[in-house]
Amino acid sequence: MAGALCGNATDRPALAYMFLGGARHVLEQAGTRMAKTQADPALMAEAQLCAAEMFGHDSAMVPWGCLTVEAEAFGGRIEQPLDYYPIITGRPLEDDRDLGRLARPDPSISGRMPLAIEALGQLRRGAGDDLFIIGMVVSPFLVACELRGMTNLLLDLLTDPPWVEALLDHITEGTGRYVEAMVASGAVDAVMFENAGANRELIGPHHLTQFVMPWHKRLLATARATNPDALLIEHNCADTPYFSDILENDVDAISFAHGDVAAIKANHGIDCRLSHATPGACPNRVCLHAESQGQPKARIGNVDHARIVLGATADQVYAEARACIESTRPAPDNPTPAPFVLSTGCEIPFKASVENIKALARAARAGF
Repeated sequence: MAGALCGNATDRPALAYMFLGGARHVLEQAGTRMAKTQADPALMAEAQLCAAEMFGHDSAMVPWGCLTVEAEAFGGRIEQPLDYYPIITGRPLEDDRDLGRLARPDPSISGRMPLAIEALGQLRRGAGDDLFIIGMVVSPFLVACELRGMTNLLLDLLTDPPWVEALLDHITEGTGRYVEAMVASGAVDAVMFENAGANRELIGPHHLTQFVMPWHKRLLATARATNPDALLIEHNCADTPYFSDILENDVDAISFAHGDVAAIKANHGIDCRLSHATPGACPNRVCLHAESQGQPKARIGNVDHARIVLGATADQVYAEARACIESTRPAPDNPTPAPFVLSTGCEIPFKASVENIKALARAARAGF
């Protein structure tokens, strides 16, 4: 997977595992429940090792699927369902905007930050060099949404921009310490940043420029400065991501579901949101093509994780995965394909069948 992300020749396509896809099967195989696993770094690592053995992926990730680690460390109150990810039940800034209410996270003691870092170390020791290990971090804007509440925060963008900027400063500083500890641990090959705030359905381009990207880029720079050899991945599975803005970030790869769907529809007449949900409807996969200028950033994607992997047959999953792989080959209209790693657009649903999930590995092992 490292070679594929860097554009080097590999013997077959690499296959990336998003979060804890097919979690029901993995947890049953490991003989544990989600609540117990989220509280135990050894079980966090074991679940990822178990998933790799079951499904044949080349990567593993911690934390997986939980987007509340950072918010909890800043003072958010969480609830842990028995068989699902933790959820925020208490937001420290929901009714009181005093930034003094927020904690200053220390990754060695705050919330589940130390559990995640320890789990990455145990995962590395368990996998050796057999798996590409990814640490996952949530971008500052999304953490702010968790701490304040999304509706409140979006109103704050309009009514009190300086306060929002001060909040994002505080979050970026604290999350930066977490990133530094994760990268400095030596356990990760890459860090993946969840940046779904860069999404046209949520905010306009002026707010993206003012409130999302400056702090997100600061966090990327922290990771890059801590270890320049660690690869940086940006994840955005929104239907309408700000894809061109994302391409300008200092990242090595983009994990995505649909690419820049507005541009694709305008330039190619293809509605990716519909096409990717129908087996065989998007054979050209224009969203996998290299950008027209600059060094192509690697693509990680983009089999539809819900409507295909959950709702289609194993043979259809295989055909969709092969369409992704074949679309990355050099062609007259795509002479410089971006480096590519096969994956789903986001997490495979808990109840997707084992056969459908394994079809992804079959497609990767069929070669180029």
